[in-house]
Amino acid sequence: MAFMVKSMVGGQLKNLTGGLGGEEKSEGEKSPAEAQGMTREEYEEYQRQLVEEKMERDAQFAQRKAERATFRSHFRDKYRLPKNETDDNQIQLVGGDVELPKELAKMIEQDNEEEEEKNSVIG
Repeated sequence: MAFMVKSMVGGQLKNLTGGLGGEEKSEGEKSPAEAQGMTREEYEEYQRQLVEEKMERDAQFAQRKAERATFRSHFRDKYRLPKNETDDNQIQLVGGDVELPKELAKMIEQDNEEEEEKNSVIG
């Protein structure tokens, strides 16, 4: 409540006085560093950290996509379905040598064991 009153009254007081309180830069004239309350060096370091974090997130995302593509290609091979070029491209984009996460590898292993059991009972 106090903030609302202060903003309403404070803005009107500035209009009445004509901004005689001193030389203040308007919001548009501040540099991005000053707008966030940092020095220029701190702001540059902050921006550098943001770029590094974004690159790390992108790399992790690409790795996950490649793992999923490996999983899909495994099932395509198993069920003799046609290959997908998008999956192959995603795997090669990461480096071509992608290991499945432990959970997915366990699922495939369990699936293979079930297939072997079915084949042994039938055959």
